[in-house]
Amino acid sequence: MSCYKGKKLTVDVFGSSHGDNVGVRIKGLPDTDIDEAFIKAFLNRRRPKSKLSTARVEDDSLVITRDGDGVVITIKNGDVRSSDYGDLYGKPRPSHADYSAYLKDGTLDFAGGGRFSGRMTAPLVAAGALCVKFLETHGIKIAAYVSAAGSVFARSYADGEPSVAEIEKTRGDTVPSLDKSDEIAAEISSAIEMGDSVGGQIECVAEGRLACLGNDLFDGLESKISALVFAIPAVKAVEFGLGTGFKDKRASTVNDQMFFDGDEVAFSSNNAGGICGGIADGRRITFRVTFKPTPSIAIPQRTVDLVNNTDCVIKASGRHDGCIVLRAVPAVESAVAIALTDEILNTFCLQGQTKSR
Repeated sequence: MSCYKGKKLTVDVFGSSHGDNVGVRIKGLPDTDIDEAFIKAFLNRRRPKSKLSTARVEDDSLVITRDGDGVVITIKNGDVRSSDYGDLYGKPRPSHADYSAYLKDGTLDFAGGGRFSGRMTAPLVAAGALCVKFLETHGIKIAAYVSAAGSVFARSYADGEPSVAEIEKTRGDTVPSLDKSDEIAAEISSAIEMGDSVGGQIECVAEGRLACLGNDLFDGLESKISALVFAIPAVKAVEFGLGTGFKDKRASTVNDQMFFDGDEVAFSSNNAGGICGGIADGRRITFRVTFKPTPSIAIPQRTVDLVNNTDCVIKASGRHDGCIVLRAVPAVESAVAIALTDEILNTFCLQGQTKSR
């Protein structure tokens, strides 16, 4: 079990990719009606929609129960084929968590990735769906989209921030990007035909009543969002606003200058991504997430046999995504939804009752 302990919210994720089920227990949300149809629809967005993604297809049937002051969502695993990994016993896949898991607890059975598998994003997304619903009652919306895959770079918020409404139009698409979806699909297809995979990027926008969420230093909102986003397998970088683009700029060209627009303070740009000093300043929060290529590929790779203490060569034969980002969009939205929900509960709760904002 992996546990996120926020200031007011607790999220416990349990299970493994080839176990009977995966699931989540979320504690700390106000006692509200649970919209099972909404959770199911949110989960459907992370399911494979084409040959660009894994051939493993789960129906993600839910069992939702109350557990004291918490909610438990259990998701049954059905389409499991552990036999695909029979030749990999004791042979860690390069750039996978296999070897790290071995160092941590002596695991030699690397079937499906276990607790490190992308399958574990299903309970994360289920918890995120509850938080997204909560945030909507507080006037906050979140939307993410694919901005890059391999060598193809699609429209970014750096080209002009898209609205949540504009991004929502991509939901349900095989490639949920603002443009160049055909080029992205071709890039991924090319890698799959060669037995390979590609990395990519997802960008996310949050808008609404965000001002004052977060705090300084260790309580910074960027730190909180990043910590949750890094719970998504294969995430290797998170950057806010201009991010790494700041490195070769002068302040005079990237500072977000301010002016009055009537009685409201406005900004000339949003290079900071809506957060300064760890605190949301009321603008849209914008950030991008970089994913590494799926490490399980059908191309021979060097590794070690930990049982026989010899070098060896492996070729993964299981069902894997050609590019992780196509299915990770709702996972990114879920991570930021959990972070913002915990901040709202901490900032606007008095004696267990959520104050109206």
